[in-house]
Amino acid sequence: MTAVRLSLAFIAAMSLLAPAAAARTASVEGSSCVGLSPPVDGMVTVPFDPGPGYEGHWGIDYEGDHDGLVQAAAGGTVIFSGRVVDNLVVTIDHGGGLWTSYSYLGHITVLRGEEVVRGAVVGTVGGDTGHGDVHVSVRIDGEYVDPLRVMGCLARAPSAGLRLIEVR
Repeated sequence: MTAVRLSLAFIAAMSLLAPAAAARTASVEGSSCVGLSPPVDGMVTVPFDPGPGYEGHWGIDYEGDHDGLVQAAAGGTVIFSGRVVDNLVVTIDHGGGLWTSYSYLGHITVLRGEEVVRGAVVGTVGGDTGHGDVHVSVRIDGEYVDPLRVMGCLARAPSAGLRLIEVR
């Protein structure tokens, strides 16, 4: 009985870590099951193309969609909301070492420290920057990964299909 309880506790604990673990695996294997949602309905105009040092393109650019709203890819805590050089930027910590950032915004609608849910509006599409309308970057444990590798599926924690019963 104790072994069963310990197994259930282990499964429950692992389900809390699943999104970050899936993101780490996705960054290596190129598959997705983190379940990040694209921030806009537009098409990708500039792909992920990192270079040495600070060269290259460390995220992807989306063409802004018809309503002009930029949405959080997943729930989390806003850890930055402000200006970087000439760009308005929002960064969200989703837990487990997973961060998303949204740049080239026209306006910011969230504040640092604010909790957001998937799909919450974090800003509006900015003006023409010459790079695309919305720049999105994804970091896992501080390392940039191709956002397209971890977007698209609506992953569920492994515990979603688990039914706990009382052990006697």
